[in-house]
Amino acid sequence: MTWTQITGTISALPARRGEEPGTYLWIDAGDLGEQVVAELFLPAVPADSLDCALGVAIGTVRSYGDDRTGEVRLEFGRVRDGRGVVSARGSGVDSDIVFALSHHPPDGGYCPHCGSELALEVVKVITPPDGGVIGMPAGRCTRCGS
Repeated sequence: MTWTQITGTISALPARRGEEPGTYLWIDAGDLGEQVVAELFLPAVPADSLDCALGVAIGTVRSYGDDRTGEVRLEFGRVRDGRGVVSARGSGVDSDIVFALSHHPPDGGYCPHCGSELALEVVKVITPPDGGVIGMPAGRCTRCGS
């Protein structure tokens, strides 16, 4: 594994694992051989407080054509105006990522029935013994109630 500097997107939503609050992150950055795709739970850091945050996340990372589960150390720099930078080191990743930030799931967070924005609930997180992560985002349409 070699260090990379890549660009991409991070979706960050409030999450909870049992009674432990945190942030659920979807990362999609880089191209071709440098692509990193990850789903991570970052405990104790609120989704709206990533500016200069640091912590150890747990989850699944796909990079260099390989899937790995385990811990990833995240060190966020400035996160402002819907963009930021994070250093990610750990299970299958060693990258500095310049990102656009979204507070919606990667699929957009819009109602499939009427297209209105969903009122998102806290992501329920399960961390199975294999070191991965399962996030269950849920939302309700503010217009049609679906």
